[in-house]
Amino acid sequence: MPSNKATAAAPIATGILLAGTATREVAQHGLELWTTLALASGLSAVAVGLGVLTGRGFDSDDRDGHHDRTTVALVGLALTSLAVGAGIALA
Repeated sequence: MPSNKATAAAPIATGILLAGTATREVAQHGLELWTTLALASGLSAVAVGLGVLTGRGFDSDDRDGHHDRTTVALVGLALTSLAVGAGIALA
């Protein structure tokens, strides 16, 4: 099983790239719906990666399930923002 550092690297790297690209587009062309969604998606991916890295996400030993719900919400936000943003950009 991979370590938490290896598992957290993918969403952190992807989130930084996506958020950086969205930020650059906002600076060059102004705020648009797809750039806002891309920025939200990138920041959510970074948050999920940091949660995995610190051990606060995907924790099956969590008694009240708070961290699991937060992680699921952030993953859902990231995926929804990415899908809608991609759909708007490609339309």
